[in-house]
Amino acid sequence: MDVLAPYRGVRGRRSAAILFDLDGTLLDSAELIVTAFQETCRSLLHRDVDRATILRDWARPIRERFHALAPDRDEALSREYLRRYLALHDRLARLFCGVPSLLRALAARRYAMAIVTSKRRATTQAAVSAFGLAEWCPVIVADEDTARHKPDPEPVCLAASRLGVAASDTLMVGDTPFDVDAGRDAGAATAGALWGAVDPEALRAARPDYIAARPEDLLVLCPPRDGAPPAATVP
Repeated sequence: MDVLAPYRGVRGRRSAAILFDLDGTLLDSAELIVTAFQETCRSLLHRDVDRATILRDWARPIRERFHALAPDRDEALSREYLRRYLALHDRLARLFCGVPSLLRALAARRYAMAIVTSKRRATTQAAVSAFGLAEWCPVIVADEDTARHKPDPEPVCLAASRLGVAASDTLMVGDTPFDVDAGRDAGAATAGALWGAVDPEALRAARPDYIAARPEDLLVLCPPRDGAPPAATVP
């Protein structure tokens, strides 16, 4: 198990709610994003964008990424990307191994949960609907819900507010430094999700409070809350 000792001395801190990033944390979507992005650029810009370039800006909202490529065509590119992404979603997207079991275990342990993502609402909803994520994460904060996005703490604070808890009583779990920075600046505890990280060293360098190699490792940080049945082994 690779849950490291906390960097900021938060050992023993208990969270009331768990906030999850989506891409690279719950959802294994790298191939989907790369394929939709490349097809969009070939179709509208007649140029190839390599995989490394796409993944380097993994955590940024899609509009920002297209604006950097073609400022005068970012809206058209975003629309075409959305069309292609949704068409490819059910073939290329999947939950990471261990995620469904983790979510079931956290729900049984009486943790409130939310998704905090910089994805557009339509692409977020595609995953929520396909994999039944709303059963565990009834609160979802997407790109359109906030004026500022991760690494700004606004999305984390909004998710905590919608769950009815203080941001300082949450654990923000994500695979990028943006997730760590947003959680930390909101006052949340933070956990780096190595299992989906495109750049594991950058994630470690962001100094999250905890690092988890597998989804189930998070259960070490989340013992049963009051009123929950005794913890069972996660299959």
